[in-house]
Amino acid sequence: MIRRGILYLVFLLLLLYLFFMYNDTVLSGILVLGLLCPVFSSAYLAGAKKRLHMDLERIPAMGECKKRIRAAVTLENSSRFLSLYYEGRISVKNCFAKKKTRKKIRGVILPGKKEVCWCEFETEMCGNVEFELESVRIYDPLGFFYINIRCHMSSVIRVMPEFSLMPVEITRRTREFQAEAEEYSGERQGDDPSESYQIREYRMQDSLRDIHWKLSAREEELMVRERGFPLGCVVLIWIDLPEGKQSAEGFSRLLSTAASLSVTLAEQKCIHMAAWYEEKNERIVKMRIRDEENAYELIWRLMEIAPYRDVEKKKACFEEAFKGQKFSSIVEIDREGVLRKDGEIPELLRV
Repeated sequence: MIRRGILYLVFLLLLLYLFFMYNDTVLSGILVLGLLCPVFSSAYLAGAKKRLHMDLERIPAMGECKKRIRAAVTLENSSRFLSLYYEGRISVKNCFAKKKTRKKIRGVILPGKKEVCWCEFETEMCGNVEFELESVRIYDPLGFFYINIRCHMSSVIRVMPEFSLMPVEITRRTREFQAEAEEYSGERQGDDPSESYQIREYRMQDSLRDIHWKLSAREEELMVRERGFPLGCVVLIWIDLPEGKQSAEGFSRLLSTAASLSVTLAEQKCIHMAAWYEEKNERIVKMRIRDEENAYELIWRLMEIAPYRDVEKKKACFEEAFKGQKFSSIVEIDREGVLRKDGEIPELLRV
């Protein structure tokens, strides 16, 4: 504003010089208009501010990491007579990053028209990205004065991570591990006496405890009930995000590692559970993942995860949440996206 004020004074001095050099009625009128310019500008800017409307309706809900994202700010001039000369400032920031990327938009909105200002930016990291319209300046027609409107309108874009199938070996112990569940396999039998897999004829190696006596009496031959195999979560993926030295790069790796591992396990028909501590509600959040769609839902929810402070409370909630529950393997992913099993970083993950 100071620089533009100096330009206005220079403009006035130029008019005064011309006025004294040339005795002309037109120059006198121009000088008077120049002196009244702040008054006219104030009235123009006050009216223009009321006639400018902004929205962020053209912001996508989702994007992909390392691909360009296109978003737009819509500015509308509801005046019937005034054209609006504007300059806007937009910022883009990953929620775990410290720096913002800023861009400027400029233009003129004719009376009764809308201006859609498109911005493209590339995201090097995944996670929640905040797209914010910070402010809009409206200039008077001569460009000497302006009014600054602080908007602070923002929208969040969830940037999905890149992922690929990981080298993971599913051991026999995990394949045959039976965890409690309300769902049972229709493809193989197990050892759960509360659920029947199928009824068949008796064989010599069958246990007498599995004979279905009522059905055997009706069929007049021995029939055996095969037990069901519960489809429980046999592997636990623990997402550990304590408060500390957070970085957008680390959180991006965490999301990418969690996505890759979960999709890999789902691809190999290994039902698993992902869990993390939610300090706000003092609880352990659990998600059962059976297929690739569940894995995408996991990443969507992990975008909202917040670091926790109270380590002791987290431990207590963890013990309470998994009391009496067993897993064949527990895999931990820390805040830097490093994967560990039994406290060590494996060269080849075997679960």
